[in-house]
Amino acid sequence: MSNVLRNSIIGLFAATALASAGFAPLGAIAGVPDSAPVKARQAEQQKEMNLQVSQDGFDAMRAVRSARVALFNGDTDQARELVQQAQQSLAKAAADEKAMGVDQGGDTNLISIDGQLVVDQDYVGTPEKAAHLDQGEQHLKNGKTQEAIEQLKLAEEDIGYTQLLMPLQATRAHVDEAAGKIHDQNYFDANLALKAAEDGLSVETVMLVETPKTVATPTATADTTTAATPAQASTQVN
Repeated sequence: MSNVLRNSIIGLFAATALASAGFAPLGAIAGVPDSAPVKARQAEQQKEMNLQVSQDGFDAMRAVRSARVALFNGDTDQARELVQQAQQSLAKAAADEKAMGVDQGGDTNLISIDGQLVVDQDYVGTPEKAAHLDQGEQHLKNGKTQEAIEQLKLAEEDIGYTQLLMPLQATRAHVDEAAGKIHDQNYFDANLALKAAEDGLSVETVMLVETPKTVATPTATADTTTAATPAQASTQVN
């Protein structure tokens, strides 16, 4: 699979979201106070995380993009084949329960088709941190979420995960519509249907690791006015 194509797909939809939130690839998010309730909540959320990525879903959107390019170039036969490939990939994605319900709301209609680690733009890297991030990312690729989180904690940085979400039902409807338009030789509307499938993608970032942050407490400004010391009466000796 082309890494350039994968980066272009998630980059197109994720760049704006990351910039507006102050994120960067392999960068972090704001920290939270170090408290037992916060740690307990984080641990519970981490257990419920589903960071599975649907390769079939990604293949479908790659075919959709390629079909639009084929239509633009006037290669309608190639566009027809690519749309059929997208339909087949979407059918496989619909049967992959592991990749469903990956958003924070647990919507089973949404599947993740790509993702990447993000850290704060103020992140200052070291060889040790980079090693932990690389190992954590590899665990995520292997579907080992808990192992990834434990490794990422060692980087001692706030770390999130941005995923590209696809609404399965709506995407299938748009691709099926495009197939029908191509069959009717209505290539203009076929392209619009494929564009609608792309426009339905969304980006969501979830926290994987939140490091304790010291909460600054305002200190009272000391009164710089000093009370005048009464002058001592001089003793005069006659």
